[in-house]
Amino acid sequence: MKFLDTRLHGYVDYALATLLLFIPAIFRLEVNTAQSIIFYIFSIFTFFLSLQTDYEHGLYKLLPMQAHLLIEILSGLFLAASPWIFGFSGVVFVPHLLFGVLVILIGLMTTPESSRLNRLY
Repeated sequence: MKFLDTRLHGYVDYALATLLLFIPAIFRLEVNTAQSIIFYIFSIFTFFLSLQTDYEHGLYKLLPMQAHLLIEILSGLFLAASPWIFGFSGVVFVPHLLFGVLVILIGLMTTPESSRLNRLY
């Protein structure tokens, strides 16, 4: 079920990018390890992906929304699998899995077209 329009998705993207910066501190992840650096990189990636997307909150409008959603879903899969990819799943995996699944769900629940109301503004 797709109930997020592109305008709301944009707000969620920038809020999520900001939140991801604080996840290592919230979950008390080890500093300067893959556990926390992945969140910093993912935060910056999410921010720049949003800036490049052709939707209400994109600045450069270079990337179609369908591509944005595909990249978002694939990057969510990467975030969710990162503890096993980088070998720290024995130490911590819950925040990576949790936010990876959240990113996937956000991508899956977003309609790639702007709502008719959004196009009027």
